[in-house]
Amino acid sequence: MKRFVFFLLLWLFIMPSAFAQESEPLPDAEELRAANDSILAEAYLLYLFEKSAWVLEDVLAASKPATMNEIGGWFPVGDEENEDVIKGVFFNKEKTKALFEASFNFKTGTASGTDVVRDLSPEEIEIINVREKVLRAVRTLDPEDLPSCPEGCTFKHGVIPFGCDFSYDCDSEGNIKGFRRYHRTYIPAQLKMDDGSPVLYAVHSHLRFCPLIAPTDIALFLLYGYEAGLSGFKVASTAYHCVFSFDPEAYAINVEQL
Repeated sequence: MKRFVFFLLLWLFIMPSAFAQESEPLPDAEELRAANDSILAEAYLLYLFEKSAWVLEDVLAASKPATMNEIGGWFPVGDEENEDVIKGVFFNKEKTKALFEASFNFKTGTASGTDVVRDLSPEEIEIINVREKVLRAVRTLDPEDLPSCPEGCTFKHGVIPFGCDFSYDCDSEGNIKGFRRYHRTYIPAQLKMDDGSPVLYAVHSHLRFCPLIAPTDIALFLLYGYEAGLSGFKVASTAYHCVFSFDPEAYAINVEQL
């Protein structure tokens, strides 16, 4: 029999001081809907590109091109002819030539790859340079601003790795313009109970600095939880004294007042 992993009552019991603080009023319906729509759109893009990265890198590994040892990195691009397709361009260590290209149709689930040897275009080289500039900038962020993650947490099977996430905004030149942290710590959500029975829902709480469901929450759930059979997840909001739930079938965020 499926059972809920529902820690909300326990959370309310051991953290009464959190809700003892004066809660903030929920935004009005239109404002909340707009905020949730924005979260859902961002979450889908995060999920889509991470899922595509998994698939495209698997295509490369399965294809075993003759130039495999020469590949120094890759970047994703859209397909001009089919908006349902994401392509990956794998380039050499000198960042001068494309050596392998793969494509993933996220509507049909099909993927393929092909060996290529061609010069990278100026636009593609610019993409590589901007991505590397962003990564260098991220490495300069204050560690105190980043969520703490135990060593090896991303390699643990059977959990949704909530919590090890943050996001940043950057301009077209790769300069970081904004930074957001969603959680303070790693929050692993088990996909099965100790006796092996499946989990139906996962729940965690958000402190006041992140009052809504985070787009990373949804993306991680879709990557690790939904395909494992979970029906959704819930976030208890300290700031708004309510619970937000994500329904993957409707692709919607619902609110439950406490």
